[in-house]
Amino acid sequence: MLVALVLVAVALAAVVLFWGAWLWMAVAAVVAVVQVAALRRSERFSARVWRSVPVGRRRQREQSIETAYVVCAVAGVVLFVGALVRLVAP
Repeated sequence: MLVALVLVAVALAAVVLFWGAWLWMAVAAVVAVVQVAALRRSERFSARVWRSVPVGRRRQREQSIETAYVVCAVAGVVLFVGALVRLVAP
């Protein structure tokens, strides 16, 4: 869980580092919001709802939520690295 929170923090740091480049800042903010939403949805559904859903549907839905989270986490890291490069390169 700590790694997931660090990845969200990286996406939020990209928002701050892109200050002034409004389009990239908005993209980083959307990535962070989707990442948090996927993380929360995964926790909530796995804790309560998934017990009543058939196993096949549970796996498919959980995999799609996890895929969305992983894609957003990777995008957040890429945006963070891009923001750092933007700061270093003149």
